[in-house]
Order: sequence, then C-alpha cells, then structure tokens
Amino acid sequence: MKKILKRSLALLLILIFTLGSVWAVDRVLLIKRYDGVKPMESFYAQEPGTVDVLLMGNSHMGVHADTATLWKEYGISAFALWGGVQPMWNTYYFLVEALKTQQPKAVVLEIGGLSYEDEYSDQATQLKNVAGMHLSLNKLEAVKATAPRERWASLLLGLPLYHQRYSELTQEDFEYFPWSEKLINIKGSYALYGHGDFDMSDPWAIETVAEISDKSLDYFMRIVSLCREEGIKLILVKTPTVDLEKYQPYSNAVAEMAEKLGLDFYDFNKMGEETGIEGEDFYFDTHLNLGGARKLSLCLGEILLDTVDLSDHRGDEAYASWDVNAENIDDGYLLTITQADDYLDELLRGGRAVLLIKNGDWEKREPYLSFAKELSALGVPEEELLGNDSGAWLIEDSAGGESGPMGLDFVIDGKSYAVDFQSLNAVTENGSIIYSFRDLGITLLVYDYHCGKVLDTVDFLHTQGFELSRS
Repeated sequence: MKKILKRSLALLLILIFTLGSVWAVDRVLLIKRYDGVKPMESFYAQEPGTVDVLLMGNSHMGVHADTATLWKEYGISAFALWGGVQPMWNTYYFLVEALKTQQPKAVVLEIGGLSYEDEYSDQATQLKNVAGMHLSLNKLEAVKATAPRERWASLLLGLPLYHQRYSELTQEDFEYFPWSEKLINIKGSYALYGHGDFDMSDPWAIETVAEISDKSLDYFMRIVSLCREEGIKLILVKTPTVDLEKYQPYSNAVAEMAEKLGLDFYDFNKMGEETGIEGEDFYFDTHLNLGGARKLSLCLGEILLDTVDLSDHRGDEAYASWDVNAENIDDGYLLTITQADDYLDELLRGGRAVLLIKNGDWEKREPYLSFAKELSALGVPEEELLGNDSGAWLIEDSAGGESGPMGLDFVIDGKSYAVDFQSLNAVTENGSIIYSFRDLGITLLVYDYHCGKVLDTVDFLHTQGFELSRS
C-alpha cells in the first residue's frame, strides 16, 4: 500500500512539474503582440473593480483613444482592451473575459469591426485575438467562433503555433507572468509618432448604407445584450479615419441601428469641429498619431463625463498605476520624436526639467535665428541664445516661463550637474560623465521628475542645420 502511495505521489509530482514547465515555456514563448495579446495579458494584472471604462474594438480604438489623456485630464480609469483587425466576435469574448474581474460603468465600442465581412480572419489575426486569453471555457468559445475546426486545438493551446520563437526572445518575453510587476501599469492604448499627408474628405457626402454581415451583427447584438444585462452604459463610436470610402457606409448603418436600439453613437468623422482633428493628426497610415489621439480623447472624456456617472480617481493610491501608465506613454512618445518642432511642443506640455546647453558660437543667421525663437518658448531669453558665449540654462519646468541664469553648475531634483566645455568637454551628474559633446550646437538634457532621471538627451548641431539628432 505504501509503495502504491509513493508511486502515486511521485507520478503526481512529475505531472505537476511537467504541466508547470509547459505553462512557463508557454508564458515565455507567447507572441507579445502589442495588439490583442499585450492588452489582454495586461488586463489580467489589473486590480479587480478598478476599470471604470472599457475601450473596445479594433486598432481604431487601441491607437485612437489615449488612456493617459483620459486619466490626466479627467481622472477616468479607462483600459483599452482591443486587437488589431478585431472582428466583433473577438470583441464579444474579450468583453465576457473582462467582466470576470471588472465591473465597468461604460463600454466604448469602436464599430470598425462591423466592416469585416469574412467568416474568419486570416490566421495571424486569429492568433493575436485569442492568444492573450487564459485557458477557459470562454476562450474555447472564442476559438470556435474565430477559426475553422482544424485550427481549434492549436489556437486553444497556443504553444503549437509559436513554439519556434526561441531565436526571437528578448527580455520582455520573461515579463508576462502573474507576478510581473510592470503589467499593472499598462492600460492597453498604443501611441504612434509621425505625420501623414492627408486631405480630409467630407463624410456627409457619403450616404451609402452598408449591409453588415450576419455573423458580425449577431455578435454585436450579443454585446448590446450583455451590457444591458450587466447595467453597463454602451457607447458606440467611429473614431476618425481618412479611409472614409471604406468605413462611412458602416457608420451610416450603425447610426440607423443605434437610433432603433436607443444607443448613443458618436461619428467622430462628422465631429471635426468638436475634436479639432486635421490631416496632420494622422500617422502615415489611416491611424491617428498621439497628437490626434489626445485631441479625440479630450472630446471623448467630455462625452463620458456628461453621460456616465464617473469618479475622478486622481490622487487615490489604489489607482496609482494609471499615473505610471500616463508617464510611460508620454515618456515613450518623447523618445520617438524626430522633428525639432514636435519635440519642443511636447516639452511645453510640462512636467520635466530641461538643461539647455549652447556649445560654441556661430553666425547669427537662419536656421538658427528661427530655432532660437522657438527655444525661447521654454523660458530662455532669445537675446541670450543669440549671444556670443557658450553657456547653459536650467529650465525647472519645461512648460515655459523663466529659466535660471546662465551658468555651468546646477542642481536638479537633488542631483548635481556640471557643464565642462574645456577639459572634459562633457556634462557630469554627481561627478560622473553622462554626456560628451559631439559638435558645436544646442543640447537638451531632459530630466523627468517622475522617473527621477535624465530621460533623453538630444542635439541640434550647427553642422546639421539644427535638426534633431541623438547619438
């Protein structure tokens, strides 16, 4: 009897070890898509009952709605739970999954997913819209709706489809475990930097009403019913797009449905005056850049406050992760900027210190004359920037105002910074070199108070016409 018990226990331990190993390998090899997978994995890390607004749909929601703006301007604890090219059935099962741990007061649904007419998405889209979900009966139902029967097993398990990723692994791949601390600070939205060259068409000129596929309509109505059963305010939106020929007929169809169903629908393509969105607010494709997303989110925030009973959670320690999310989005965006005027505009949003260094003397002519005028918005007098001497100025708040006097030694957030144009030809922090001058020009060391460090160092070199560059 004892031998049987020992063997049974040994087999049980082997089984537990085997399953645990497979689970750990799956966590590492899981494809870390920023659309579909990361939003869902991060959602699981959120404290139960803290998400007041769910932003759902395809990439036109995940990229166009900025959770940082909704939080910083309105104190709205929003989470963008979305997937790229996400059809309505995947959105439905995402919502079912979300309601296991959260009780949102509102769901904002981007209706672009109603434009997909195929019974199944392509295989890559199938994977990213279910791979982030934990194994459950709900995931099984999602898989069955997502793909034909022959792909059910591989999609449900996931590992058979991404087991070959060994050669692609990075540090990030080891950060998607239940105990990973960073995931709670991710709220789903994704920021883009860059400006497309688009002309804005007239949505009112497109009167065609699209026919929505039976499958899409079925899952849309499931979302409507589920929200009503749970007492959740459902708000339908079509976020701005330059691809109006594709999406406007579906917006027209949704406008008719919303009226019949008694739902709120906001076609932001027809609300340009309210949002202020222009062609330059789009990325190089049909998505909004972060500048456009911020504009849209300001408008969306006003709508949410007017139509939903929401609390302002700013200052509440239980919601501190939304502060971190906002900081991370804004910091990450700053680091992607490549144009001088965009960079200065971002600094003028405030919240950072800037050590502005002028290294050298050159003729006072264009393009420096115009650049000096732009720099003066940060708080350094234009006449000082046009002076003959090298020097540095500390701007304690990049929102603009006044800088301190020209000097070589400064204190930022308790740290000592020194600018040496002679022996070291460098900048030091507490005695250690953190930057060495590359050439004559203007250098900005941007200090972020939230993360407590120099976040970015950029040069505007004389030999490069004062274009933004990083070493």
